[in-house]
Amino acid sequence: MGLQVKVNGPRGEKKILDLCETEEQLEKMSVLHLKKIIVQQLSISGDVRLVFQAETLEESDMLSMYGIKHMSTIHTLLVLPGGH
Repeated sequence: MGLQVKVNGPRGEKKILDLCETEEQLEKMSVLHLKKIIVQQLSISGDVRLVFQAETLEESDMLSMYGIKHMSTIHTLLVLPGGH
């Protein structure tokens, strides 16, 4: 069995997603790669922000920088146009 994360979608859905097979692969995975998996699996259109433990994840960072591990919970927020 591979490594997974729990995802809370922008419409209130909850899903467990398969990410990779090993801890080493997880450490090398970028936030952008995770974002692409989430957008595809949850059929999200538009810009999405990922949040882990109240911290917004930057696309260029690695998941390991945030301490994301097997069965961590990631929250997704839709980025809406407007505002400052």
